[in-house]
Amino acid sequence: MIEVKNITKNFKGVQALKDVSVKFHDGEIHGLVGENGAGKSTLMKVMSGVYPPDSGSLELDGTPVSFRTPIDAYDRGIRIVHQELSLIRSLTIAENILIHKFRNGSLLRYVDKKKNEDGAKRILEEWGIHIDPSAKVSKASMGVRQLVEIARELSTGGKIVILDEPTSSLTTKEIDHLFTFLRSLRDKGFIVIFISHRLNEVTDLVDRVTVLRDGVKIATVEASNIDAAQICNLIAGKEMTELFPKTESKIGDVALEVRNFSGEGFRDVSFKLHWGEILGIAGLMGSGRSELMRVIFGMNKCDRGEVFLEGEKVMLRQPQEAIQKGLVMLSENRAEESIFPDLSVSNNLIILKLKTFVKHLFLDLRRINEKVDFLVKNLNIISYKPQTQTASELSGGNQQKVVMGRLLGSNPRILILDEPTRGVDVGNKTEIHKIMGEFVKNGGAIIMVSSEIDELIGISDRVVVLYQGHHVSTIERSEFQREHILRCMMNVTVTA
Repeated sequence: MIEVKNITKNFKGVQALKDVSVKFHDGEIHGLVGENGAGKSTLMKVMSGVYPPDSGSLELDGTPVSFRTPIDAYDRGIRIVHQELSLIRSLTIAENILIHKFRNGSLLRYVDKKKNEDGAKRILEEWGIHIDPSAKVSKASMGVRQLVEIARELSTGGKIVILDEPTSSLTTKEIDHLFTFLRSLRDKGFIVIFISHRLNEVTDLVDRVTVLRDGVKIATVEASNIDAAQICNLIAGKEMTELFPKTESKIGDVALEVRNFSGEGFRDVSFKLHWGEILGIAGLMGSGRSELMRVIFGMNKCDRGEVFLEGEKVMLRQPQEAIQKGLVMLSENRAEESIFPDLSVSNNLIILKLKTFVKHLFLDLRRINEKVDFLVKNLNIISYKPQTQTASELSGGNQQKVVMGRLLGSNPRILILDEPTRGVDVGNKTEIHKIMGEFVKNGGAIIMVSSEIDELIGISDRVVVLYQGHHVSTIERSEFQREHILRCMMNVTVTA
């Protein structure tokens, strides 16, 4: 087993961990849960050699260990798969899987491409991942990328596997496959540490669960003795029903209408969005949800169909045109398409309206700071100094709120939100839902793509269901039932 004893870690006066002790046993799947900023990632980075603890110790199989670098932890069998994937998009699947074998290159040595691809194919087949190893990572879906990264880490002989939000980009089928594989690892004696904000997944999969709050261990309990609602209460002191606060708003006229829309990944989709409404978009991965949103926003090409804003036909060929019309979008891929990690929190928030802050050829810093302070306060963004702190230093939930702040700061009328709470803890998730509720209450309209049925049921007014690129159902709030939405997503017809 691996054991952390009385671990404490501080950053710039902020206590990330305080006297945390946990035992992780051989042959178990151990859940680790808590809000963003609770200390989960910090604890994993201490265990994997990224950070040295300020005090406390680690023991591996009863022997004290000290990891000065991640290589030290790697050599002792610790593998970690981060939430933000580290695959190199310009390389092939095979090159990414076997990249650890590329060493000591010289002019007289070369990579045997065929041998490399054959080796990667064997690894992929072992995990049941069906993809061409010669394909570029940039061409693979987010779900496939996640599976490839997990396969790469597991193929190197590790004994302790840490998975940080591994299911955030996976389909239901891929999640089932992953869980089956993780259970087989447990049965073979591996230690699997599973970090997730999806509490129902945690209770379905893990043997024991540890809850952190504000850097302190709240509890470690047998999963069989606790349910998702009780875990939620331990994490944030909130009941499960509080996660999805529904703000009642007056549903008005049609804000946006899509007619017979077709593009890459979807065909002949039609729906209407009303002012004051949150319209949920449901579907399995590969159903065309994100592709549809990207075409509406002008990011991808439209093959056929029409879009109407308040009854007026519009042609949105690029995002700039959509933004000018008051339509903005949050992408599901925060790391690559939403956040500017090396820019300050302040610059991330105002970048869409930068021109409006120019005064006599110079930026009006006073107005910028006023706008930033307003957004930070109203969205409850946790940042010690927005003007200098980079976005990459924020937790995932606060990064998501920064992106939301940027969109809201542009004074939009319609929001397209693709997985707005993916990888976000229960506290920030609730805050984002409240922000969405206030936006539609004030007359705006939202299209929300979500893989979480509880989220769709909790805050949507209607749900449009896609299956293999086709619109198969529109469900009114009065008819919301988890099983019914799931059946529609899978295109399963119930016969008497």
